Amino acid sequence: MLRRLIPVFNPKSIAVIGASRRKGRIGRELLHNLIEYEYQGKLYPVNPYAEEVHSIPAYPSILDVPDEVDLAVIIVPAEKTLEIVKNCGKKGVKGIIMITAGFKETGEKGAKLERDLNRILKKYGISMIGPNCMGVINTNEKVSMNATFAPTQPLRGRISFMSQSGALGAAILDHADNIKVGFAKFVSLGNKTDVSGNDLLMAWEDDPDTDIILMYIESFGNPRNFVRIARKVTAKKPIIALKSGRTEAGAAAAASHTGALAGLDVATDALFEQCGVLRVSSIEELFDIAIAFSNQPLPKGNRIAVLTNAGGPAIMTVDALVGAGLELAKLGDRTRWKLEDILPEEASTKNPVDMVAAAGPREYEHAMKAILADRRVDAMITIFVPPIVTKEIEIAQAIAKTAKKYKKPVLSCFLGRTEDSPGFVHLTEHGIPSYIFPESAVKSLSSMVKYRTYLEREKGRPRTFKVDRKVPKRIFRKVAKEKRTWLAELEAFDVLKSYGFSTVRTEVTDNLEDAKKLAKKIGYPVVIKACGEGIIHKTEIGAVVLDIENEKDLVSSFKKMVSNVKKAGHTPDCILVQEMVTEGKEVILGMKYDNHYGPILMFGTGGIYVEYLKDVAFRVAPLTDVDASRMVKSIKAYPILEGVRGEPPSDVDSLIESVLRLSQMAVEFEEIGQMDINPIKLFEKGAGYKIVDVRIAIREC
Repeated sequence: MLRRLIPVFNPKSIAVIGASRRKGRIGRELLHNLIEYEYQGKLYPVNPYAEEVHSIPAYPSILDVPDEVDLAVIIVPAEKTLEIVKNCGKKGVKGIIMITAGFKETGEKGAKLERDLNRILKKYGISMIGPNCMGVINTNEKVSMNATFAPTQPLRGRISFMSQSGALGAAILDHADNIKVGFAKFVSLGNKTDVSGNDLLMAWEDDPDTDIILMYIESFGNPRNFVRIARKVTAKKPIIALKSGRTEAGAAAAASHTGALAGLDVATDALFEQCGVLRVSSIEELFDIAIAFSNQPLPKGNRIAVLTNAGGPAIMTVDALVGAGLELAKLGDRTRWKLEDILPEEASTKNPVDMVAAAGPREYEHAMKAILADRRVDAMITIFVPPIVTKEIEIAQAIAKTAKKYKKPVLSCFLGRTEDSPGFVHLTEHGIPSYIFPESAVKSLSSMVKYRTYLEREKGRPRTFKVDRKVPKRIFRKVAKEKRTWLAELEAFDVLKSYGFSTVRTEVTDNLEDAKKLAKKIGYPVVIKACGEGIIHKTEIGAVVLDIENEKDLVSSFKKMVSNVKKAGHTPDCILVQEMVTEGKEVILGMKYDNHYGPILMFGTGGIYVEYLKDVAFRVAPLTDVDASRMVKSIKAYPILEGVRGEPPSDVDSLIESVLRLSQMAVEFEEIGQMDINPIKLFEKGAGYKIVDVRIAIREC
């Protein structure tokens, strides 16, 4: 992919088709940017109505350019693009940046034009960024290409950025210039007709100029490919992503617990979690974290020291650290003795170390040396609240000079300062990430710790179980033929059994006399459940009776349950008679098919309060064994499964295996629309589990 994009990122010659003499026109501003940024190749303005543009000879057509052209930047009306791209193909141009808008973003007419454009690209083997984009930047000094119409000239750096929004891209370039962040490459993707975000990830994986990748994403082209590609890339360099679109209307109307809980952007979070991508919620946060990664080494652990000249900000920082899952480092005795020697008596030598307001450059320097030399400290946040008597530039100089002597990350917070204040500027220029508020510093540091943890954790591998696929095929075909959405309960249990899930003994009947015989066959105590169309959450309408001890109780419970269901406006199609399982902790396992992401799996605390507790985790199938294990262990209630207050541990291993079996089923049968396996009764370690209830719906494929 990197080779395929050479004509786009490293062209030796560029034709600007639609170059203009008029100020304010995109064709003029883009050519001006190429010249002003000192592009190192040849430039050929193409304009049939001008002999020169920007004092450079112009040509009426790309076919009239006498030399070879690697890259064409096209800025013409949409209806003219097809002919121009054909001419580019005939000329041998291998890269295009299509600035022109008016394609699928405008409706079906534009979408057809875009499809025709794509066919021409494929015919001539041309790689294209866009259409409807702002352009491309490569700051490598051998190229020096700013092929955008943005008003801000980019700084050089080691960060590569891709944006799906052209307008946002211009704002990002402006913001980056204000905080002195440089780029290696910048790409406004536009409609992604040819080159996608996944393609850029593959290209930048081994790009020697790129150390960090930033992304602004509005939609994924192929989420499953993204997981595969991002897993490879994040093993080498961090990806920090801002994904818009966090809500999904209609989640509350879903017919299953999984469907209701899987509606609030959980797929994106799950996707990023599985492949090590760091998600942020704002552009400011995106750059806060990028600055930390680009200037400081990764911490070896999560033990953080805080050095301050004021107590209040230190408390805020500690609260943020604990909230982010980081640990306040416990300083060694030797470190504290050193601090006592250089700090006044009223200072605190415990972490956070409060040197009090009188602390100057000397105190900051010596305290930093003592703390950073402590092997119990993995990283440091320095806080400075400027008093009247101390010059902030001197403090900044002391922090920057001392931090460079240690291979541990140091982040700084100059509270109440602005990004152009002397101390802030000095720290930034000398590679110390600086923030106006401590929470921003903590967020950046926690992202570095998270990424380091991801690099060190075992990646795992997928598992495939021997199953009977004939049973689900037959059942799903039958349900579709009968134009049903939901499987009957017994059908759903049969599907689970075919994939090796352990279920409670279940029999079905439609009358009381058979129910008596089945209960005797299973053995008391038993459970009875009413089934039928519209009977979804059984507990709410009295469609389930638990712990029936004898035949007398069965008769009265049966009659009352049928009456309850009819009062709720339903007619039971059948009655399930099941063995009663009293022991075990209740958990839920489910899945929902998302048209964009594919199967999304859910695991969490089960029972009737699932949607209220919301103690659940999500992952996008397929899962590796490590994915499944981390999913199970990520819920808040997991310590209960491990055993608390003298309780024996639960059989977590069998639970992890059930997650992997569901992952396999979801991938192999994409006709499954949603599924709730709830509750699952999880027994003591070594005793397995039993599935008590299951609902499965198929979707229109």
